[in-house]
Amino acid sequence: MKITKKNDKLPLKIKISEKYQRLKHKIILRMEYIEKRGHEKMTIMFIPHNEKKLVNFQISKFIVTFFVALFVIIIVTSAYAIVKDNAAKREEAELLSNYSDIRSHLIRFEKLTMSVEKLMKDLRPEIEELYKLAAGSDDVGKIWNVESVDDPEFKKIKNIMPSEIFTLREVQQHMAVSTNAIKTIKNFIDVRYKVIQNTPSTYPNFGHITSLFGWRRSPFGHGKDFHTGIDIAAPPGTPIVATAPGTVVTAGWMGGYGYTVQLRHEYGFETIYAHCQSVAVSAGDFVRKGQRIAYVGQTGNTTGPHCHYEIRLGGVAINPYPYISRVW
Repeated sequence: MKITKKNDKLPLKIKISEKYQRLKHKIILRMEYIEKRGHEKMTIMFIPHNEKKLVNFQISKFIVTFFVALFVIIIVTSAYAIVKDNAAKREEAELLSNYSDIRSHLIRFEKLTMSVEKLMKDLRPEIEELYKLAAGSDDVGKIWNVESVDDPEFKKIKNIMPSEIFTLREVQQHMAVSTNAIKTIKNFIDVRYKVIQNTPSTYPNFGHITSLFGWRRSPFGHGKDFHTGIDIAAPPGTPIVATAPGTVVTAGWMGGYGYTVQLRHEYGFETIYAHCQSVAVSAGDFVRKGQRIAYVGQTGNTTGPHCHYEIRLGGVAINPYPYISRVW
Protein backbone atom coordinates (compact mmCIF):
# COMPACT_ATOMS: atom_id res chain seq x y z
CA MET A 1 0.00 0.00 0.00
CA LYS A 2 2.73 2.51 0.84
CA ILE A 3 4.56 1.94 -2.48
CA THR A 4 1.32 2.60 -4.38
CA LYS A 5 0.81 5.96 -2.61
CA LYS A 6 4.35 7.11 -3.50
CA ASN A 7 3.83 6.16 -7.11
CA ASP A 8 0.58 8.15 -7.15
CA LYS A 9 2.32 11.28 -5.84
CA LEU A 10 5.35 11.09 -8.14
CA PRO A 11 3.70 12.34 -11.37
CA LEU A 12 2.29 15.43 -9.55
CA LYS A 13 5.73 16.48 -8.30
CA ILE A 14 7.22 15.95 -11.75
CA LYS A 15 4.48 18.10 -13.33
CA ILE A 16 5.04 20.94 -10.85
CA SER A 17 8.80 20.77 -11.40
CA GLU A 18 8.39 20.82 -15.18
CA LYS A 19 6.05 23.83 -15.02
CA TYR A 20 8.48 25.66 -12.75
CA GLN A 21 11.40 24.98 -15.12
CA ARG A 22 9.40 26.16 -18.15
CA LEU A 23 8.33 29.33 -16.35
CA LYS A 24 11.91 29.99 -15.24
CA HIS A 25 13.17 29.48 -18.78
CA LYS A 26 10.58 31.90 -20.18
CA ILE A 27 11.56 34.54 -17.62
CA ILE A 28 15.24 34.15 -18.45
CA LEU A 29 14.52 34.43 -22.18
CA ARG A 30 12.37 37.51 -21.57
CA MET A 31 15.06 39.20 -19.50
CA GLU A 32 17.67 38.43 -22.15
CA TYR A 33 15.39 39.90 -24.77
CA ILE A 34 14.83 43.06 -22.76
CA GLU A 35 18.55 43.38 -22.08
CA LYS A 36 19.33 42.89 -25.75
CA ARG A 37 16.77 45.44 -26.88
CA GLY A 38 17.89 47.82 -24.16
CA HIS A 39 21.42 47.87 -25.41
CA GLU A 40 20.30 48.71 -28.89
CA LYS A 41 21.51 52.12 -29.97
CA MET A 42 19.42 55.02 -31.23
CA THR A 43 20.96 57.76 -33.33
CA ILE A 44 19.88 61.34 -32.76
CA MET A 45 20.81 63.89 -35.45
CA PHE A 46 20.71 67.72 -35.32
CA ILE A 47 20.65 69.32 -38.83
CA PRO A 48 21.49 73.09 -38.93
CA HIS A 49 19.79 75.39 -41.49
CA ASN A 50 23.03 75.93 -43.40
CA GLU A 51 23.50 72.13 -43.62
CA LYS A 52 27.28 72.50 -43.34
CA LYS A 53 27.83 70.33 -40.31
CA LEU A 54 25.63 67.62 -38.88
CA VAL A 55 25.58 66.81 -35.19
CA ASN A 56 24.60 63.30 -34.21
CA PHE A 57 25.11 61.01 -31.27
CA GLN A 58 23.97 57.60 -30.22
CA ILE A 59 22.09 56.68 -27.05
CA SER A 60 20.83 53.35 -25.79
CA LYS A 61 17.17 52.58 -25.26
CA PHE A 62 17.84 52.01 -21.52
CA ILE A 63 18.93 55.63 -21.13
CA VAL A 64 15.94 56.88 -23.12
CA THR A 65 13.61 54.81 -20.96
CA PHE A 66 15.32 56.10 -17.81
CA PHE A 67 14.88 59.76 -18.81
CA VAL A 68 11.27 59.20 -19.87
CA ALA A 69 10.53 57.54 -16.54
CA LEU A 70 12.35 60.35 -14.72
CA PHE A 71 10.34 62.94 -16.64
CA VAL A 72 7.06 61.19 -15.76
CA ILE A 73 8.08 61.00 -12.11
CA ILE A 74 8.94 64.73 -12.09
CA ILE A 75 5.60 65.60 -13.71
CA VAL A 76 3.61 63.43 -11.25
CA THR A 77 5.56 64.73 -8.25
CA SER A 78 5.10 68.35 -9.37
CA ALA A 79 1.38 67.83 -9.88
CA TYR A 80 1.09 66.23 -6.43
CA ALA A 81 3.05 69.11 -4.88
CA ILE A 82 0.78 71.67 -6.56
CA VAL A 83 -2.34 69.88 -5.31
CA LYS A 84 -0.94 69.69 -1.76
CA ASP A 85 0.07 73.36 -1.89
CA ASN A 86 -3.45 74.40 -2.91
CA ALA A 87 -4.91 72.22 -0.15
CA ALA A 88 -2.51 73.79 2.37
CA LYS A 89 -3.52 77.28 1.22
CA ARG A 90 -7.21 76.44 1.61
CA GLU A 91 -6.56 74.98 5.06
CA GLU A 92 -4.57 78.09 6.01
CA ALA A 93 -7.42 80.34 4.89
CA GLU A 94 -9.87 78.23 6.89
CA LEU A 95 -7.63 78.38 9.95
CA LEU A 96 -7.38 82.17 9.64
CA SER A 97 -11.16 82.39 9.45
CA ASN A 98 -11.50 80.11 12.49
CA TYR A 99 -8.90 82.19 14.32
CA SER A 100 -10.96 85.33 13.70
CA ASP A 101 -14.06 83.59 15.06
CA ILE A 102 -12.16 82.27 18.07
CA ARG A 103 -10.70 85.71 18.74
CA SER A 104 -14.15 87.31 18.71
CA HIS A 105 -15.41 84.59 21.08
CA LEU A 106 -12.43 85.19 23.35
CA ILE A 107 -13.22 88.91 23.48
CA ARG A 108 -16.81 88.17 24.47
CA PHE A 109 -15.54 85.58 26.95
CA GLU A 110 -13.23 88.17 28.47
CA LYS A 111 -16.07 90.67 28.88
CA LEU A 112 -18.29 88.01 30.41
CA THR A 113 -15.53 86.97 32.80
CA MET A 114 -15.03 90.57 33.91
CA SER A 115 -18.77 91.01 34.50
CA VAL A 116 -18.93 87.77 36.53
CA GLU A 117 -15.92 88.84 38.58
CA LYS A 118 -17.48 92.27 39.22
CA LEU A 119 -20.77 90.66 40.22
CA MET A 120 -18.97 88.39 42.67
CA LYS A 121 -17.10 91.37 44.16
CA ASP A 122 -20.42 93.21 44.57
CA LEU A 123 -22.01 90.18 46.23
CA ARG A 124 -19.21 89.62 48.72
CA PRO A 125 -20.11 92.53 51.06
CA GLU A 126 -23.78 91.51 51.00
CA ILE A 127 -22.94 87.90 51.81
CA GLU A 128 -20.59 89.02 54.58
CA GLU A 129 -23.27 91.30 56.08
CA LEU A 130 -25.90 88.57 55.99
CA TYR A 131 -23.40 86.12 57.47
CA LYS A 132 -22.74 88.51 60.36
CA LEU A 133 -26.46 88.69 61.09
CA ALA A 134 -26.98 84.96 60.75
CA ALA A 135 -23.88 83.70 62.59
CA GLY A 136 -23.77 86.48 65.16
CA SER A 137 -20.06 86.95 64.50
CA ASP A 138 -17.96 89.61 62.80
CA ASP A 139 -15.33 87.09 61.71
CA VAL A 140 -16.12 86.94 57.97
CA GLY A 141 -12.59 86.27 56.78
CA LYS A 142 -12.99 82.52 57.09
CA ILE A 143 -15.82 82.58 54.53
CA TRP A 144 -13.39 83.14 51.68
CA ASN A 145 -10.59 80.87 52.90
CA VAL A 146 -9.94 78.51 50.01
CA GLU A 147 -7.73 75.47 50.42
CA SER A 148 -5.28 75.37 47.54
CA VAL A 149 -5.44 72.15 45.57
CA ASP A 150 -2.39 71.24 43.49
CA ASP A 151 -3.59 70.09 40.10
CA PRO A 152 -0.65 68.84 37.96
CA GLU A 153 -2.69 68.91 34.77
CA PHE A 154 -3.78 72.48 35.47
CA LYS A 155 -0.17 73.57 36.07
CA LYS A 156 0.90 72.17 32.71
CA ILE A 157 -1.48 74.43 30.78
CA LYS A 158 -1.05 77.46 33.03
CA ASN A 159 1.40 79.18 30.68
CA ILE A 160 -0.69 78.70 27.55
CA MET A 161 -4.23 79.39 28.79
CA PRO A 162 -5.81 82.89 28.89
CA SER A 163 -5.75 84.63 32.24
CA GLU A 164 -9.56 84.75 32.23
CA ILE A 165 -9.58 81.00 32.81
CA PHE A 166 -7.82 81.48 36.13
CA THR A 167 -10.14 84.36 37.04
CA LEU A 168 -13.12 82.12 36.45
CA ARG A 169 -11.47 79.38 38.48
CA GLU A 170 -11.04 81.79 41.38
CA VAL A 171 -14.64 82.99 41.08
CA GLN A 172 -15.77 79.37 41.00
CA GLN A 173 -13.87 78.66 44.22
CA HIS A 174 -15.36 81.72 45.91
CA MET A 175 -18.84 80.70 44.80
CA ALA A 176 -18.24 77.21 46.13
CA VAL A 177 -17.12 78.40 49.57
CA SER A 178 -19.87 81.04 49.71
CA THR A 179 -22.46 78.26 49.62
CA ASN A 180 -21.56 77.47 53.22
CA ALA A 181 -22.31 81.04 54.20
CA ILE A 182 -25.54 80.93 52.21
CA LYS A 183 -26.54 77.71 53.99
CA THR A 184 -25.89 79.39 57.35
CA ILE A 185 -27.99 82.37 56.29
CA LYS A 186 -30.75 80.07 55.03
CA ASN A 187 -30.84 78.14 58.31
CA PHE A 188 -31.00 81.42 60.19
CA ILE A 189 -33.85 82.67 57.99
CA ASP A 190 -35.74 79.38 58.36
CA VAL A 191 -35.45 79.51 62.14
CA ARG A 192 -36.32 83.21 62.21
CA TYR A 193 -39.33 82.63 59.95
CA LYS A 194 -40.51 79.84 62.23
CA VAL A 195 -40.10 82.07 65.28
CA ILE A 196 -41.93 84.93 63.57
CA GLN A 197 -44.76 82.70 62.46
CA ASN A 198 -45.20 81.37 65.99
CA THR A 199 -44.75 84.72 67.74
CA PRO A 200 -47.63 87.19 68.15
CA SER A 201 -46.86 89.77 65.50
CA THR A 202 -50.04 91.28 64.02
CA TYR A 203 -53.01 93.44 65.02
CA PRO A 204 -55.88 91.39 66.44
CA ASN A 205 -58.53 93.60 64.79
CA PHE A 206 -58.97 96.67 62.63
CA GLY A 207 -59.39 99.92 64.57
CA HIS A 208 -57.38 102.54 66.38
CA ILE A 209 -55.43 102.32 69.63
CA THR A 210 -57.09 104.27 72.44
CA SER A 211 -54.95 103.15 75.37
CA LEU A 212 -51.35 101.91 75.53
CA PHE A 213 -49.53 99.54 77.85
CA GLY A 214 -48.41 100.87 81.25
CA TRP A 215 -49.53 103.42 83.82
CA ARG A 216 -52.49 105.58 82.83
CA ARG A 217 -55.25 107.74 84.24
CA SER A 218 -58.02 105.37 85.30
CA PRO A 219 -61.04 105.54 82.93
CA PHE A 220 -63.38 104.61 85.83
CA GLY A 221 -62.52 107.40 88.25
CA HIS A 222 -59.68 109.32 89.84
CA GLY A 223 -56.11 108.10 90.19
CA LYS A 224 -53.96 105.86 88.04
CA ASP A 225 -53.91 102.17 87.23
CA PHE A 226 -51.53 99.88 85.38
CA HIS A 227 -52.85 98.84 81.99
CA THR A 228 -51.58 95.34 81.13
CA GLY A 229 -52.32 95.56 77.42
CA ILE A 230 -53.50 97.90 74.69
CA ASP A 231 -57.07 98.84 73.75
CA ILE A 232 -58.03 98.84 70.06
CA ALA A 233 -61.38 100.56 69.54
CA ALA A 234 -63.64 99.29 66.74
CA PRO A 235 -67.36 98.98 65.96
CA PRO A 236 -69.16 96.13 67.73
CA GLY A 237 -69.02 92.89 65.73
CA THR A 238 -65.62 93.63 64.17
CA PRO A 239 -63.80 90.27 63.76
CA ILE A 240 -60.91 89.53 66.12
CA VAL A 241 -58.21 87.16 64.80
CA ALA A 242 -55.40 85.18 66.43
CA THR A 243 -52.06 86.97 66.19
CA ALA A 244 -50.14 83.65 66.22
CA PRO A 245 -50.98 79.95 65.98
CA GLY A 246 -51.82 78.39 69.31
CA THR A 247 -54.20 76.45 71.52
CA VAL A 248 -57.29 77.95 73.11
CA VAL A 249 -56.92 77.95 76.92
CA THR A 250 -60.04 79.97 77.76
CA ALA A 251 -63.06 80.89 75.64
CA GLY A 252 -65.81 82.46 77.73
CA TRP A 253 -66.60 84.84 80.57
CA MET A 254 -63.63 86.05 82.67
CA GLY A 255 -65.04 88.51 85.20
CA GLY A 256 -64.01 92.11 84.47
CA TYR A 257 -62.56 91.02 81.08
CA GLY A 258 -66.04 90.00 79.95
CA TYR A 259 -66.10 87.45 77.16
CA THR A 260 -62.45 86.56 76.60
CA VAL A 261 -60.30 84.26 74.49
CA GLN A 262 -56.91 83.22 75.86
CA LEU A 263 -54.38 81.43 73.59
CA ARG A 264 -51.16 79.61 74.42
CA HIS A 265 -48.37 79.82 71.81
CA GLU A 266 -44.84 78.57 71.26
CA TYR A 267 -41.83 79.91 73.17
CA GLY A 268 -43.87 80.68 76.34
CA PHE A 269 -46.15 83.33 74.78
CA GLU A 270 -49.82 83.79 75.67
CA THR A 271 -52.31 86.27 74.23
CA ILE A 272 -55.59 87.55 75.67
CA TYR A 273 -58.47 89.11 73.69
CA ALA A 274 -60.99 90.65 76.15
CA HIS A 275 -64.33 92.54 76.23
CA CYS A 276 -65.59 90.49 73.24
CA GLN A 277 -69.18 90.58 72.09
CA SER A 278 -68.98 86.82 71.48
CA VAL A 279 -66.39 84.12 70.95
CA ALA A 280 -66.03 81.81 67.91
CA VAL A 281 -63.80 79.06 69.38
CA SER A 282 -63.84 76.62 72.27
CA ALA A 283 -61.24 75.64 74.86
CA GLY A 284 -58.83 73.05 73.49
CA ASP A 285 -59.14 74.19 69.87
CA PHE A 286 -56.00 74.78 67.85
CA VAL A 287 -56.19 78.01 65.84
CA ARG A 288 -54.06 79.29 62.97
CA LYS A 289 -52.52 82.73 62.69
CA GLY A 290 -55.16 85.09 61.30
CA GLN A 291 -58.08 82.77 62.15
CA ARG A 292 -61.24 84.45 63.46
CA ILE A 293 -61.68 83.71 67.17
CA ALA A 294 -64.11 86.41 68.49
CA TYR A 295 -65.90 89.70 67.79
CA VAL A 296 -65.35 93.19 69.25
CA GLY A 297 -67.81 94.04 72.03
CA GLN A 298 -68.31 95.95 75.27
CA THR A 299 -68.60 93.23 77.90
CA GLY A 300 -67.03 93.36 81.36
CA ASN A 301 -65.52 96.52 82.81
CA THR A 302 -65.27 98.86 79.82
CA THR A 303 -66.28 102.32 78.72
CA GLY A 304 -66.82 101.51 75.03
CA PRO A 305 -66.54 98.84 72.34
CA HIS A 306 -62.93 97.74 71.90
CA CYS A 307 -60.59 94.75 72.10
CA HIS A 308 -58.30 94.64 75.10
CA TYR A 309 -55.21 92.82 73.76
CA GLU A 310 -52.51 91.40 76.03
CA ILE A 311 -49.30 89.50 75.43
CA ARG A 312 -47.84 87.49 78.30
CA LEU A 313 -44.40 85.88 78.32
CA GLY A 314 -43.85 83.32 81.06
CA GLY A 315 -47.10 84.47 82.66
CA VAL A 316 -45.93 88.13 82.88
CA ALA A 317 -47.71 90.82 80.84
CA ILE A 318 -45.40 92.62 78.38
CA ASN A 319 -45.95 95.56 76.07
CA PRO A 320 -47.71 94.31 72.90
CA TYR A 321 -46.99 97.44 70.90
CA PRO A 322 -43.42 96.54 69.74
CA TYR A 323 -44.79 93.23 68.42
CA ILE A 324 -47.60 94.73 66.39
CA SER A 325 -45.78 97.87 65.24
CA ARG A 326 -42.82 96.03 63.61
CA VAL A 327 -42.91 95.19 59.95
CA TRP A 328 -41.99 91.50 59.71
